[in-house]
Amino acid sequence: MSKIKIGLDYHGVISRHPHCFSQLSKEVLSRGYELHIITGGPQKIIENRLKQEHIYYSHIFAILDYYETLGEVKYFSNGEFKIDDMLWNKAKAEYCLKNNIDIHIDDSFCYGRWFNTPYCFYDPHEQICMINNLYKINFNQSPLKILEEIENFVCLNKTF
Repeated sequence: MSKIKIGLDYHGVISRHPHCFSQLSKEVLSRGYELHIITGGPQKIIENRLKQEHIYYSHIFAILDYYETLGEVKYFSNGEFKIDDMLWNKAKAEYCLKNNIDIHIDDSFCYGRWFNTPYCFYDPHEQICMINNLYKINFNQSPLKILEEIENFVCLNKTF
């Protein structure tokens, strides 16, 4: 099988079940696949949390940091910031498309509409991920089984 590229959200996904995703991240990288942490950010804070939670990854993308480099972030004196909603909502989808991500796992329903990449909507309570209400990945099982389900999905849907 060719190299699989998996996108994974931090807030609401990894942050809700770090032990599960720690084990999964080790398995993903041990197979030579890529694991892209795709999150709102800020990147340095997320990197520190990933390190504390023993989450291993090959790439990280933080929306806040990305748009800050483009001058699209407006900061306020109280420490809050603002990025245009449309820019924010489609950033993950654009990153996945640009980087040929095979599947993205996220718990935010609003982002899904922007994706061409298969978008797996993660329910943190059930630990189930659904793609277009047709394909289910169960995160209530061993990392090997989870990765096998991801591989099966990618294999069925990837054009080589």
